[in-house]
Amino acid sequence: MGGNNGSALTGGVIANREGIHGLPRMCSKPITLVLLHRPLLFELGPSMDRRSTLPLRAYFPWLIHPDDVVFGEWDISNMNLADDMARANVFDIDLQKQLRPYMESMVPFPGIYDPDFIAANQGSRANNVIKGTKKDQVDQIIKDIREFKENNKVDKVVVLWTANTKRYSSVVVGLNDTMENLFASVDRNEAEISPSTLYAIACILENVSFINGSPQNTFVPGLIDLAIKRKT
Repeated sequence: MGGNNGSALTGGVIANREGIHGLPRMCSKPITLVLLHRPLLFELGPSMDRRSTLPLRAYFPWLIHPDDVVFGEWDISNMNLADDMARANVFDIDLQKQLRPYMESMVPFPGIYDPDFIAANQGSRANNVIKGTKKDQVDQIIKDIREFKENNKVDKVVVLWTANTKRYSSVVVGLNDTMENLFASVDRNEAEISPSTLYAIACILENVSFINGSPQNTFVPGLIDLAIKRKT
């Protein structure tokens, strides 16, 4: 969560909620405006005369209000999100100053760290990691999801993977090719089961949507098998 993408996404939504920005003459709540109010031009059919200019919310009524999003985070670094934002330096410095009071209390849950899957330069920031076996790590992610949902009284949880790109996992018969083999491999603490796959297993077991925001093969066949059977 503390990388460029995670801190910018969180800061952007908070800035929208609080009506703060770093640019003059900017709408105070641009995300809300686009999603819920601003008329958008849509082609509704092959003919040029079938156009509509209703707000996006009219087409997708299930869109939640951006002010209702609550963020929780995992990261292998214990740095708070305000310092993460400053390190990433995606935002204008004035916007960073305005966002700091809202983000400096946001401290991540410990994350799953496996140096075999990510670049060596991440080792120096890995001071906030879940200890134990891969089964222990899955159990802890499940516990974090449950506590986050309960403590924040949210209706739905969605997990978005925004971590560093990892190497591909090997797909092997008997290792991760079926749901049963994947579970058995986690129980045996097999080295080739990646951190992102462990997060995804936890999410599926909790009926939580998992979005893979990096190009590695998180969704090995056994995981797809699990998601289908659990209807997640």
